[in-house]
Amino acid sequence: MMLDLIYRAPVLYPQHDLSFARVGYVSDKSAKLMVREPSLSKLPIFVSYRFADPPFSLDSGHRPQDTAWKHAGSVDWLSEETDYTAAVEITQLRPDTKYQWVLSNNHSGYLITAPPAGKISARDANHGKYTFLHSSCIKPRVPYNPFQHPLSIPGFEHLAKWIDELSAHFMLFLGDFIYIDVPIRHGAAHEDYRREYRQVYSAPEWPSVSNKLPWIHVLDDHEIENDWDGNVTGVFQAAYEPWRHYQVAVNPPPVRSTGDTYFSFTQGPASFFLMDTRRYREPEREKDPWDPTKSMLGPQQAGDLLEWIKAEPAKPGVRWKVIVSSIPFTKNWRHGPSKLDTWGGYLAERQRLLEAMWDVGAKGGVGFVVLSGDRHEFAATAFPPPKDGRWPQSATVHEFSTSPLSMFYLPVRTYEDVGDDEDVCLKYIPDGNSKFGAIEITSPKTSEQSMLQYRLFVDGDETWSYTVTTPSKADGRKGQDSFWG
Repeated sequence: MMLDLIYRAPVLYPQHDLSFARVGYVSDKSAKLMVREPSLSKLPIFVSYRFADPPFSLDSGHRPQDTAWKHAGSVDWLSEETDYTAAVEITQLRPDTKYQWVLSNNHSGYLITAPPAGKISARDANHGKYTFLHSSCIKPRVPYNPFQHPLSIPGFEHLAKWIDELSAHFMLFLGDFIYIDVPIRHGAAHEDYRREYRQVYSAPEWPSVSNKLPWIHVLDDHEIENDWDGNVTGVFQAAYEPWRHYQVAVNPPPVRSTGDTYFSFTQGPASFFLMDTRRYREPEREKDPWDPTKSMLGPQQAGDLLEWIKAEPAKPGVRWKVIVSSIPFTKNWRHGPSKLDTWGGYLAERQRLLEAMWDVGAKGGVGFVVLSGDRHEFAATAFPPPKDGRWPQSATVHEFSTSPLSMFYLPVRTYEDVGDDEDVCLKYIPDGNSKFGAIEITSPKTSEQSMLQYRLFVDGDETWSYTVTTPSKADGRKGQDSFWG
Protein backbone atom coordinates (compact mmCIF):
# COMPACT_ATOMS: atom_id res chain seq x y z
CA MET A 1 0.00 0.00 0.00
CA MET A 2 2.69 2.51 0.99
CA LEU A 3 4.79 1.78 -2.09
CA ASP A 4 1.73 2.30 -4.29
CA LEU A 5 0.82 5.60 -2.60
CA ILE A 6 4.37 6.98 -2.56
CA TYR A 7 5.81 5.90 -5.92
CA ARG A 8 3.06 5.01 -8.40
CA ALA A 9 2.07 8.54 -9.46
CA PRO A 10 5.57 10.12 -9.55
CA VAL A 11 7.06 7.22 -11.51
CA LEU A 12 4.20 6.24 -13.84
CA TYR A 13 2.26 9.51 -14.20
CA PRO A 14 4.63 12.45 -14.82
CA GLN A 15 1.97 13.88 -17.18
CA HIS A 16 4.37 15.44 -19.68
CA ASP A 17 1.65 15.26 -22.36
CA LEU A 18 -0.95 17.19 -20.36
CA SER A 19 -2.87 19.67 -22.51
CA PHE A 20 -5.50 21.79 -20.77
CA ALA A 21 -6.89 25.29 -20.32
CA ARG A 22 -8.55 26.97 -17.36
CA VAL A 23 -10.12 30.30 -16.44
CA GLY A 24 -8.35 32.42 -13.84
CA TYR A 25 -9.26 35.92 -12.68
CA VAL A 26 -12.39 37.35 -14.29
CA SER A 27 -13.15 41.05 -13.80
CA ASP A 28 -16.16 43.00 -15.01
CA LYS A 29 -14.35 43.80 -18.27
CA SER A 30 -11.80 41.04 -18.88
CA ALA A 31 -10.89 37.40 -18.26
CA LYS A 32 -7.59 35.54 -18.03
CA LEU A 33 -7.07 32.09 -19.54
CA MET A 34 -4.18 29.77 -18.75
CA VAL A 35 -3.22 27.14 -21.35
CA ARG A 36 -0.71 24.30 -21.39
CA GLU A 37 0.10 22.69 -24.73
CA PRO A 38 3.23 20.51 -25.11
CA SER A 39 2.46 19.69 -28.77
CA LEU A 40 4.23 22.52 -30.56
CA SER A 41 2.73 21.45 -33.89
CA LYS A 42 -0.51 23.07 -32.70
CA LEU A 43 1.07 26.53 -32.58
CA PRO A 44 -0.04 29.18 -33.00
CA ILE A 45 -3.01 28.71 -30.70
CA PHE A 46 -5.78 31.15 -31.58
CA VAL A 47 -8.14 32.42 -28.87
CA SER A 48 -11.70 33.37 -29.81
CA TYR A 49 -14.78 34.36 -27.85
CA ARG A 50 -18.39 35.38 -28.35
CA PHE A 51 -21.45 36.59 -26.46
CA ALA A 52 -23.31 33.57 -25.04
CA ASP A 53 -26.27 34.86 -23.04
CA PRO A 54 -29.72 33.77 -24.22
CA PRO A 55 -31.47 34.97 -26.21
CA PHE A 56 -28.41 34.99 -28.43
CA SER A 57 -29.86 37.46 -30.93
CA LEU A 58 -31.24 40.21 -28.69
CA ASP A 59 -29.90 42.51 -25.97
CA SER A 60 -31.99 43.99 -23.14
CA GLY A 61 -33.28 46.64 -25.51
CA HIS A 62 -34.41 43.97 -28.02
CA ARG A 63 -31.75 45.02 -30.47
CA PRO A 64 -29.67 42.44 -32.34
CA GLN A 65 -26.73 41.20 -30.27
CA ASP A 66 -23.33 40.75 -31.84
CA THR A 67 -22.88 36.99 -31.51
CA ALA A 68 -20.05 36.69 -34.02
CA TRP A 69 -16.80 35.09 -32.92
CA LYS A 70 -14.10 37.63 -32.07
CA HIS A 71 -10.35 37.19 -32.03
CA ALA A 72 -8.85 37.72 -28.56
CA GLY A 73 -5.22 36.92 -29.31
CA SER A 74 -2.91 34.02 -29.91
CA VAL A 75 -0.17 31.99 -28.30
CA ASP A 76 2.70 31.97 -30.78
CA TRP A 77 5.47 30.54 -28.63
CA LEU A 78 5.70 27.83 -25.98
CA SER A 79 8.75 26.08 -24.60
CA GLU A 80 10.11 23.98 -21.79
CA GLU A 81 11.16 27.22 -20.08
CA THR A 82 7.56 27.75 -18.88
CA ASP A 83 6.63 24.06 -18.94
CA TYR A 84 4.68 24.83 -22.12
CA THR A 85 2.25 27.18 -20.36
CA ALA A 86 1.03 30.63 -21.35
CA ALA A 87 -1.59 33.15 -20.26
CA VAL A 88 -4.02 35.02 -22.51
CA GLU A 89 -6.33 37.87 -21.51
CA ILE A 90 -9.68 38.52 -23.18
CA THR A 91 -10.54 42.22 -22.90
CA GLN A 92 -13.34 44.65 -23.77
CA LEU A 93 -16.03 42.47 -22.21
CA ARG A 94 -19.33 43.61 -20.70
CA PRO A 95 -20.04 43.28 -16.97
CA ASP A 96 -22.26 40.48 -15.67
CA THR A 97 -22.37 38.76 -19.07
CA LYS A 98 -21.83 35.18 -20.24
CA TYR A 99 -19.25 34.43 -22.94
CA GLN A 100 -18.05 31.33 -24.73
CA TRP A 101 -14.33 30.95 -25.38
CA VAL A 102 -12.52 28.57 -27.73
CA LEU A 103 -8.86 27.73 -28.29
CA SER A 104 -7.69 26.28 -31.58
CA ASN A 105 -6.03 23.34 -29.78
CA ASN A 106 -9.47 21.93 -28.97
CA HIS A 107 -10.19 23.49 -25.56
CA SER A 108 -13.29 25.55 -24.88
CA GLY A 109 -15.58 26.74 -22.14
CA TYR A 110 -17.80 29.46 -20.77
CA LEU A 111 -17.28 32.31 -18.33
CA ILE A 112 -19.42 35.01 -16.76
CA THR A 113 -17.90 38.41 -16.13
CA ALA A 114 -18.13 39.97 -12.69
CA PRO A 115 -20.66 42.63 -11.76
CA PRO A 116 -19.27 46.18 -11.60
CA ALA A 117 -17.76 47.38 -8.33
CA GLY A 118 -20.52 48.26 -5.90
CA LYS A 119 -23.16 46.17 -7.68
CA ILE A 120 -24.54 42.65 -7.23
CA SER A 121 -25.25 40.46 -10.24
CA ALA A 122 -28.72 40.83 -11.73
CA ARG A 123 -28.61 37.32 -13.21
CA ASP A 124 -31.45 35.03 -12.12
CA ALA A 125 -29.06 32.25 -11.10
CA ASN A 126 -27.42 34.49 -8.47
CA HIS A 127 -30.67 35.22 -6.59
CA GLY A 128 -29.52 38.70 -5.61
CA LYS A 129 -26.33 37.38 -3.98
CA TYR A 130 -22.64 37.85 -4.63
CA THR A 131 -21.13 34.42 -3.97
CA PHE A 132 -17.60 33.05 -3.94
CA LEU A 133 -15.94 29.97 -2.45
CA HIS A 134 -12.77 29.25 -0.51
CA SER A 135 -10.74 26.31 0.74
CA SER A 136 -7.18 24.97 0.66
CA CYS A 137 -5.12 21.78 0.76
CA ILE A 138 -5.48 19.02 -1.84
CA LYS A 139 -3.51 15.82 -2.35
CA PRO A 140 -4.35 13.03 -4.82
CA ARG A 141 -5.59 9.76 -3.30
CA VAL A 142 -6.03 11.07 0.22
CA PRO A 143 -7.64 9.30 1.96
CA TYR A 144 -5.98 6.37 0.25
CA ASN A 145 -8.08 4.06 -1.89
CA PRO A 146 -6.18 1.43 -3.93
CA PHE A 147 -9.00 1.26 -6.47
CA GLN A 148 -8.95 4.97 -7.35
CA HIS A 149 -7.08 6.49 -10.25
CA PRO A 150 -3.55 7.39 -9.02
CA LEU A 151 -4.25 11.09 -9.63
CA SER A 152 -7.80 11.15 -8.27
CA ILE A 153 -8.76 13.97 -5.90
CA PRO A 154 -11.94 12.72 -4.20
CA GLY A 155 -12.82 16.01 -2.51
CA PHE A 156 -13.45 17.55 -5.92
CA GLU A 157 -16.55 15.37 -6.22
CA HIS A 158 -18.10 17.02 -3.14
CA LEU A 159 -17.36 20.49 -4.52
CA ALA A 160 -18.64 19.67 -7.99
CA LYS A 161 -22.13 18.73 -6.86
CA TRP A 162 -22.69 22.21 -5.36
CA ILE A 163 -21.27 24.38 -8.15
CA ASP A 164 -24.49 24.82 -10.12
CA GLU A 165 -26.61 25.59 -7.07
CA LEU A 166 -24.18 28.09 -5.52
CA SER A 167 -23.44 29.98 -8.79
CA ALA A 168 -20.16 31.25 -7.34
CA HIS A 169 -18.11 33.87 -9.16
CA PHE A 170 -14.80 32.15 -8.29
CA MET A 171 -12.88 29.84 -5.99
CA LEU A 172 -10.29 31.44 -3.71
CA PHE A 173 -7.79 28.62 -3.17
CA LEU A 174 -5.62 29.48 -0.19
CA GLY A 175 -2.55 27.38 -0.79
CA ASP A 176 -1.23 23.82 -0.57
CA PHE A 177 -2.45 23.16 -4.10
CA ILE A 178 0.46 20.72 -4.24
CA TYR A 179 2.25 18.80 -1.48
CA ILE A 180 5.83 18.59 -2.69
CA ASP A 181 6.99 16.92 0.56
CA VAL A 182 4.05 14.64 1.45
CA PRO A 183 4.33 11.73 2.01
CA ILE A 184 7.98 12.14 0.96
CA ARG A 185 9.88 14.59 -1.20
CA HIS A 186 10.87 13.15 -4.59
CA GLY A 187 13.22 15.99 -5.50
CA ALA A 188 13.88 19.71 -5.24
CA ALA A 189 14.38 20.73 -8.88
CA HIS A 190 12.05 22.78 -11.06
CA GLU A 191 10.80 19.62 -12.74
CA ASP A 192 9.83 18.03 -9.42
CA TYR A 193 7.58 20.98 -8.59
CA ARG A 194 6.23 21.16 -12.13
CA ARG A 195 5.26 17.49 -12.04
CA GLU A 196 3.12 18.09 -8.95
CA TYR A 197 1.12 20.82 -10.73
CA ARG A 198 0.67 18.70 -13.84
CA GLN A 199 -0.63 15.83 -11.74
CA VAL A 200 -3.26 17.96 -9.97
CA TYR A 201 -4.43 19.46 -13.27
CA SER A 202 -4.59 15.90 -14.66
CA ALA A 203 -6.93 14.70 -11.92
CA PRO A 204 -9.95 13.03 -13.57
CA GLU A 205 -12.25 15.21 -11.42
CA TRP A 206 -10.56 18.52 -12.30
CA PRO A 207 -12.89 19.47 -15.21
CA SER A 208 -15.92 19.08 -12.94
CA VAL A 209 -14.68 21.84 -10.61
CA SER A 210 -13.14 24.17 -13.19
CA ASN A 211 -15.43 24.21 -16.24
CA LYS A 212 -17.88 26.56 -14.50
CA LEU A 213 -15.67 27.96 -11.74
CA PRO A 214 -12.64 30.28 -12.14
CA TRP A 215 -9.82 29.64 -9.65
CA ILE A 216 -7.64 32.27 -7.94
CA HIS A 217 -4.63 31.25 -5.86
CA VAL A 218 -2.39 32.27 -2.99
CA LEU A 219 0.87 30.63 -1.93
CA ASP A 220 1.42 28.50 1.16
CA ASP A 221 4.12 26.28 2.58
CA HIS A 222 3.67 22.95 0.79
CA GLU A 223 4.12 24.65 -2.57
CA ILE A 224 7.66 25.16 -1.20
CA GLU A 225 8.32 23.11 1.96
CA ASN A 226 6.44 22.43 5.18
CA ASP A 227 6.23 25.48 7.50
CA TRP A 228 8.37 27.49 5.12
CA ASP A 229 9.95 30.60 6.68
CA GLY A 230 13.14 30.71 4.62
CA ASN A 231 12.20 33.77 2.56
CA VAL A 232 13.64 33.39 -0.97
CA THR A 233 16.52 31.09 0.00
CA GLY A 234 17.02 27.36 -0.56
CA VAL A 235 14.38 25.63 -2.66
CA PHE A 236 12.24 28.76 -2.99
CA GLN A 237 13.35 29.63 -6.52
CA ALA A 238 12.73 26.10 -7.79
CA ALA A 239 9.27 26.20 -6.18
CA TYR A 240 8.35 29.72 -7.21
CA GLU A 241 8.97 29.30 -10.94
CA PRO A 242 6.20 26.74 -11.64
CA TRP A 243 3.83 28.45 -9.19
CA ARG A 244 4.28 31.67 -11.17
CA HIS A 245 3.56 29.96 -14.50
CA TYR A 246 0.65 27.80 -13.38
CA GLN A 247 -1.07 30.12 -10.87
CA VAL A 248 0.18 33.71 -10.75
CA ALA A 249 -0.01 34.17 -14.53
CA VAL A 250 -3.83 34.25 -14.41
CA ASN A 251 -4.31 35.70 -10.92
CA PRO A 252 -5.71 39.16 -10.16
CA PRO A 253 -3.26 42.03 -10.69
CA PRO A 254 -0.49 42.34 -8.09
CA VAL A 255 -0.64 45.31 -5.74
CA ARG A 256 2.68 46.44 -7.19
CA SER A 257 3.93 45.89 -10.71
CA THR A 258 7.36 44.74 -9.53
CA GLY A 259 6.62 41.02 -9.45
CA ASP A 260 5.39 40.81 -5.88
CA THR A 261 3.06 37.92 -5.16
CA TYR A 262 0.29 39.61 -3.23
CA PHE A 263 -2.82 40.79 -5.01
CA SER A 264 -5.82 43.07 -4.68
CA PHE A 265 -9.05 43.55 -6.59
CA THR A 266 -12.56 44.93 -6.15
CA GLN A 267 -15.72 43.56 -7.69
CA GLY A 268 -19.34 43.53 -6.70
CA PRO A 269 -19.85 44.51 -3.04
CA ALA A 270 -16.39 43.46 -1.85
CA SER A 271 -12.73 44.41 -2.03
CA PHE A 272 -10.07 41.70 -1.62
CA PHE A 273 -6.44 41.68 -0.47
CA LEU A 274 -4.62 38.37 -1.05
CA MET A 275 -1.58 38.23 1.21
CA ASP A 276 1.66 36.38 0.58
CA THR A 277 2.44 34.93 4.01
CA ARG A 278 5.54 32.95 2.94
CA ARG A 279 7.89 34.92 0.73
CA TYR A 280 8.57 37.83 3.07
CA ARG A 281 8.26 36.37 6.57
CA GLU A 282 11.00 36.34 9.16
CA PRO A 283 11.84 32.98 10.78
CA GLU A 284 9.00 32.13 13.13
CA ARG A 285 11.13 31.01 16.07
CA GLU A 286 13.88 33.63 16.17
CA LYS A 287 11.84 36.33 17.94
CA ASP A 288 9.01 36.54 20.44
CA PRO A 289 5.53 36.77 18.82
CA TRP A 290 5.02 40.18 20.46
CA ASP A 291 8.33 41.60 19.21
CA PRO A 292 7.24 44.70 17.23
CA THR A 293 10.04 44.16 14.71
CA LYS A 294 8.97 40.62 13.81
CA SER A 295 7.08 40.46 10.51
CA MET A 296 5.28 37.87 8.45
CA LEU A 297 4.50 40.26 5.60
CA GLY A 298 7.65 42.34 5.33
CA PRO A 299 7.56 46.15 5.58
CA GLN A 300 6.38 46.82 2.02
CA GLN A 301 3.50 44.34 1.99
CA ALA A 302 2.44 45.31 5.52
CA GLY A 303 2.40 48.97 4.49
CA ASP A 304 0.37 48.21 1.37
CA LEU A 305 -2.13 46.18 3.41
CA LEU A 306 -2.56 48.92 6.02
CA GLU A 307 -3.09 51.47 3.25
CA TRP A 308 -5.72 49.20 1.67
CA ILE A 309 -7.49 48.72 5.02
CA LYS A 310 -7.72 52.47 5.65
CA ALA A 311 -8.70 53.46 2.10
CA GLU A 312 -12.24 54.53 1.31
CA PRO A 313 -14.24 51.95 -0.69
CA ALA A 314 -13.81 52.24 -4.45
CA LYS A 315 -17.58 52.62 -4.96
CA PRO A 316 -20.50 53.40 -2.60
CA GLY A 317 -21.85 49.83 -2.83
CA VAL A 318 -18.59 48.20 -1.71
CA ARG A 319 -19.50 47.15 1.85
CA TRP A 320 -16.94 44.45 2.68
CA LYS A 321 -13.18 44.13 2.82
CA VAL A 322 -11.93 40.55 2.64
CA ILE A 323 -8.39 39.76 3.77
CA VAL A 324 -7.11 36.45 2.42
CA SER A 325 -4.42 34.65 4.42
CA SER A 326 -3.06 31.21 3.62
CA ILE A 327 -2.59 30.52 7.34
CA PRO A 328 -4.97 31.21 10.26
CA PHE A 329 -5.24 34.73 11.63
CA THR A 330 -6.31 33.42 15.03
CA LYS A 331 -3.82 32.33 17.66
CA ASN A 332 -6.23 29.65 18.90
CA TRP A 333 -4.39 26.87 17.05
CA ARG A 334 -2.20 26.61 20.13
CA HIS A 335 -1.12 22.99 20.05
CA GLY A 336 1.28 21.09 17.88
CA PRO A 337 4.64 21.88 16.25
CA SER A 338 3.17 24.42 13.79
CA LYS A 339 1.51 26.77 16.28
CA LEU A 340 4.02 29.55 15.56
CA ASP A 341 3.58 29.05 11.82
CA THR A 342 0.21 30.85 12.05
CA TRP A 343 -0.36 34.51 12.95
CA GLY A 344 0.05 33.28 16.53
CA GLY A 345 3.78 33.62 15.91
CA TYR A 346 3.46 37.24 14.74
CA LEU A 347 1.09 38.83 17.26
CA ALA A 348 2.49 42.36 17.30
CA GLU A 349 2.05 42.69 13.54
CA ARG A 350 -1.40 41.11 13.79
CA GLN A 351 -2.39 43.65 16.45
CA ARG A 352 -1.48 46.54 14.15
CA LEU A 353 -3.71 45.09 11.46
CA LEU A 354 -6.59 44.50 13.87
CA GLU A 355 -6.45 48.04 15.24
CA ALA A 356 -6.51 49.45 11.71
CA MET A 357 -9.59 47.31 10.92
CA TRP A 358 -11.29 48.37 14.16
CA ASP A 359 -10.63 52.02 13.31
CA VAL A 360 -12.44 51.63 9.99
CA GLY A 361 -15.19 49.49 11.52
CA ALA A 362 -15.86 52.13 14.17
CA LYS A 363 -16.86 54.58 11.45
CA GLY A 364 -19.49 52.13 10.18
CA GLY A 365 -20.46 51.09 6.69
CA VAL A 366 -17.65 48.59 6.01
CA GLY A 367 -17.16 45.13 7.52
CA PHE A 368 -13.96 43.07 7.66
CA VAL A 369 -13.67 39.31 7.17
CA VAL A 370 -10.50 37.20 7.13
CA LEU A 371 -10.47 33.96 5.15
CA SER A 372 -7.78 31.35 5.77
CA GLY A 373 -6.99 27.65 5.52
CA ASP A 374 -4.00 25.36 6.13
CA ARG A 375 -4.96 23.56 9.36
CA HIS A 376 -7.09 20.72 7.90
CA GLU A 377 -9.86 21.80 10.27
CA PHE A 378 -12.59 24.44 10.35
CA ALA A 379 -12.94 27.24 12.87
CA ALA A 380 -14.85 30.51 12.93
CA THR A 381 -13.30 33.10 15.23
CA ALA A 382 -14.30 36.62 16.24
CA PHE A 383 -11.80 39.35 17.12
CA PRO A 384 -13.74 41.91 19.18
CA PRO A 385 -12.13 45.19 20.24
CA PRO A 386 -11.16 45.47 23.92
CA LYS A 387 -14.31 46.10 25.94
CA ASP A 388 -12.92 49.23 27.55
CA GLY A 389 -11.23 50.49 24.39
CA ARG A 390 -12.09 53.26 21.98
CA TRP A 391 -13.83 50.99 19.47
CA PRO A 392 -17.47 49.80 19.46
CA GLN A 393 -18.13 46.06 19.54
CA SER A 394 -19.74 46.43 16.11
CA ALA A 395 -16.20 46.81 14.72
CA THR A 396 -15.52 43.12 15.47
CA VAL A 397 -13.50 41.31 12.79
CA HIS A 398 -14.46 37.74 11.83
CA GLU A 399 -12.33 34.90 10.48
CA PHE A 400 -13.45 31.72 8.74
CA SER A 401 -10.64 29.17 8.42
CA THR A 402 -11.52 26.20 6.23
CA SER A 403 -9.57 23.20 4.98
CA PRO A 404 -8.87 20.70 3.57
CA LEU A 405 -10.66 20.48 0.25
CA SER A 406 -9.30 16.97 -0.23
CA MET A 407 -6.83 15.72 2.35
CA PHE A 408 -6.72 14.06 5.77
CA TYR A 409 -8.13 15.81 8.83
CA LEU A 410 -6.37 15.85 12.19
CA PRO A 411 -7.56 13.28 14.76
CA VAL A 412 -5.93 15.36 17.53
CA ARG A 413 -7.63 18.63 18.53
CA THR A 414 -5.25 21.57 18.18
CA TYR A 415 -7.62 24.59 18.40
CA GLU A 416 -8.46 26.03 21.83
CA ASP A 417 -10.25 29.17 23.01
CA VAL A 418 -8.72 29.97 26.41
CA GLY A 419 -11.30 32.64 27.24
CA ASP A 420 -9.07 35.69 26.87
CA ASP A 421 -11.80 37.61 24.97
CA GLU A 422 -9.29 38.30 22.19
CA ASP A 423 -9.88 35.31 19.88
CA VAL A 424 -13.45 34.15 20.50
CA CYS A 425 -14.46 30.77 19.11
CA LEU A 426 -17.76 30.85 17.25
CA LYS A 427 -17.58 27.30 15.89
CA TYR A 428 -14.97 24.55 15.67
CA ILE A 429 -15.48 21.56 13.34
CA PRO A 430 -12.25 19.58 12.99
CA ASP A 431 -13.47 16.38 11.31
CA GLY A 432 -13.96 15.91 7.58
CA ASN A 433 -11.67 15.09 4.66
CA SER A 434 -13.34 17.66 2.42
CA LYS A 435 -14.38 21.14 3.53
CA PHE A 436 -15.12 24.35 1.69
CA GLY A 437 -16.95 27.55 2.47
CA ALA A 438 -19.38 29.65 0.44
CA ILE A 439 -19.56 33.37 1.16
CA GLU A 440 -22.84 34.99 0.11
CA ILE A 441 -23.18 38.78 0.28
CA THR A 442 -26.50 40.59 -0.02
CA SER A 443 -27.23 44.30 0.19
CA PRO A 444 -30.97 44.92 0.69
CA LYS A 445 -32.13 48.17 -0.89
CA THR A 446 -34.09 49.05 2.24
CA SER A 447 -31.11 48.72 4.59
CA GLU A 448 -27.93 50.69 5.03
CA GLN A 449 -26.24 47.49 6.18
CA SER A 450 -25.02 44.58 4.07
CA MET A 451 -25.21 40.95 5.16
CA LEU A 452 -22.57 38.28 4.70
CA GLN A 453 -23.65 34.68 5.17
CA TYR A 454 -20.99 32.00 5.56
CA ARG A 455 -22.02 28.45 4.62
CA LEU A 456 -19.76 25.52 5.51
CA PHE A 457 -19.80 22.26 3.55
CA VAL A 458 -18.19 19.13 5.02
CA ASP A 459 -17.84 15.94 2.97
CA GLY A 460 -20.48 17.16 0.55
CA ASP A 461 -23.14 18.27 3.07
CA GLU A 462 -23.97 21.74 4.33
CA THR A 463 -23.03 21.60 8.00
CA TRP A 464 -23.13 25.10 9.51
CA SER A 465 -23.92 28.70 8.62
CA TYR A 466 -23.38 32.09 10.18
CA THR A 467 -24.39 35.65 9.30
CA VAL A 468 -22.46 38.87 9.84
CA THR A 469 -23.63 42.40 9.09
CA THR A 470 -21.63 45.51 8.35
CA PRO A 471 -21.46 47.97 11.24
CA SER A 472 -24.15 50.61 11.03
CA LYS A 473 -23.24 54.16 10.14
CA ALA A 474 -26.03 55.44 12.36
CA ASP A 475 -24.16 56.21 15.54
CA GLY A 476 -21.42 53.62 16.14
CA ARG A 477 -22.71 52.68 19.61
CA LYS A 478 -20.30 50.42 21.47
CA GLY A 479 -22.99 47.98 22.45
CA GLN A 480 -24.30 47.43 18.95
CA ASP A 481 -24.19 43.78 17.91
CA SER A 482 -23.03 43.05 14.37
CA PHE A 483 -23.44 39.31 14.07
CA TRP A 484 -25.62 36.34 14.83
CA GLY A 485 -25.41 32.61 14.20
